[in-house]
Amino acid sequence: MNKNNKKIKNKKLLFVLFRMLNFIVYLVYYDLYYYFAHRLLHSRVLYPIHKYHHNKSLSHYSDFYKIHVLEIPFTSAGLLMAIYFHKLYINQLLLCILFINIRGMICHDHKCVNIVGDHHLLHHKYYKCNYGEYWIDYIFKTVH
Repeated sequence: MNKNNKKIKNKKLLFVLFRMLNFIVYLVYYDLYYYFAHRLLHSRVLYPIHKYHHNKSLSHYSDFYKIHVLEIPFTSAGLLMAIYFHKLYINQLLLCILFINIRGMICHDHKCVNIVGDHHLLHHKYYKCNYGEYWIDYIFKTVH
């Protein structure tokens, strides 16, 4: 392999690694926003709106989308807030939104416990814990 081909391969690898890192950083921003937004939704003032999402004993993947209309702009703002703090290309944004939606559906479905565990399902059982991703709940001591 000549020197130019090696440089090209190295640049392509760096580009892919940069895009992957960009994706991960964006998810961290979004997940942190969502954690605090979700905790606020469990406050005395906002829970009457959010309880619509919790009024079922056995979770199903479609419950991820079962939210009050007033919650939609509140929780979706995290997608835009993350862009404000971290530059993201449109294809990365679409991939992140797809990932967030699939992850949300899987975390709400009791049939997927073998894949992702029951961290979020425990939130639906106990309400005052497990507001976000496990690592965030661990940091803020809200893991059940």
